[in-house]
Amino acid sequence: MAKSNGNTAVQDYDAQELLAFLRQDELDYPAGAKKFGSAALPFLAELVQGGDENLSIKAAYLVGYIDDEAGDNILEMAAEKGSAPIRIAAAFGAQKRNAKTAESILNKSLDDNDPSVVKFALRSASAMKMGNTFKSKIDRISKSFLNDEIKSEALNALKKMK
Repeated sequence: MAKSNGNTAVQDYDAQELLAFLRQDELDYPAGAKKFGSAALPFLAELVQGGDENLSIKAAYLVGYIDDEAGDNILEMAAEKGSAPIRIAAAFGAQKRNAKTAESILNKSLDDNDPSVVKFALRSASAMKMGNTFKSKIDRISKSFLNDEIKSEALNALKKMK
């Protein structure tokens, strides 16, 4: 059993139970976040950086649902160092963070070369109503991104800002 430290409430979780949860085909991330909580974040960080990409992706999504500052750091790291699906999870998770953390994650995600990462970053920026914060990046994407679908999505995001 692991225990959290710092100023979060102490909560036990079973690492094997967490692994079993993550190995399911369809996950209820909000329920998993509530069940495993911030105590699981150090283990989830290891999984995000681990060699099993499927577990890494699911762990990154789960981190997005756990409301704890330690999760912010994990998502920021995932936004720049993970594979494309992990960077997508980080871009998606940004919309569940505070504005400062979301801005840090989305700055990286909007500069990504992978169209799917940029698409999720645009959607997160829009969901958080942070379009004006990223107006110049979104404008650049709408004009020069190599993928026409992403250019179009960026153009739509700009129109919604007006």
